[in-house]
Amino acid sequence: MLHIGEFAGMTGLSVKALRHYDEKGVLVPADVDPDSGYRRYGEEQVRSGVIVKALRDAGVPLAAVGVSVAGADPSTALDVHHRLVLEQREQEDHAFAQARSVVASLAAPVEIVERELPPQPYVGRVLTVPRGDEEAVTDDDANEQFSQLFVALQEAGVGPTGTFWTALRPGEQGAVEIVCCWPTSSQLEPTWGGDETTVDVLPQRTELAAVWRSEPGVELPEGSTHPAVVALFDAIAERGITMPTTELRQRVLGQTADEYTVEVSITLP
Repeated sequence: MLHIGEFAGMTGLSVKALRHYDEKGVLVPADVDPDSGYRRYGEEQVRSGVIVKALRDAGVPLAAVGVSVAGADPSTALDVHHRLVLEQREQEDHAFAQARSVVASLAAPVEIVERELPPQPYVGRVLTVPRGDEEAVTDDDANEQFSQLFVALQEAGVGPTGTFWTALRPGEQGAVEIVCCWPTSSQLEPTWGGDETTVDVLPQRTELAAVWRSEPGVELPEGSTHPAVVALFDAIAERGITMPTTELRQRVLGQTADEYTVEVSITLP
């Protein structure tokens, strides 16, 4: 029999770790003195102790280590854990690459302009994104609304008269509303397009806009806030502007991925 210190020396496990593994039932000593509480281990347990240390050094969870000590093949526990580690490493590598891409995209130049604009009539379709469910509305959903509205305007002979835009504004109960908008040459009747269509006009206004231009070969990271949006809020903060409400309007200009421009704007109070 080996005292706990001797067993620790033989297996490379610390006395503290051995006590912990005893409490967890992973590596229970062959004998415990009822009076002193001293632990003693059998010579046949040295193999188990060495396996426990090897598996724990490799990061194998304690429960799987206990199963191996109880008689299962330690190689199985190692193989399972190794696959999990490789999957996690792949996820971490992707997260690092994504983070670097986000940081790089925010370093790109964005032009900030302040401009006076005349009234602009428009029609739109509203998509509601419930709070905490940002994936409830996709780009395909918005594109479908733009397409339907475009066809309706063409058939009615009332436009559209320019580039579409997307407006983001607060909704009820913490939701976000996405308004898919087409400009028209004049303000239509409030009932045009039915209940699903919003008919309104952007009043004469002063806009603060962030203009981002793509660079050949540079791709923006998916799922990240657009650099133009970040730059616009930087500009709002730098100017000390207090916004009573926040409605962001975004337009995308250009024909190809290498030459398009994104404009994000807000009406100044």
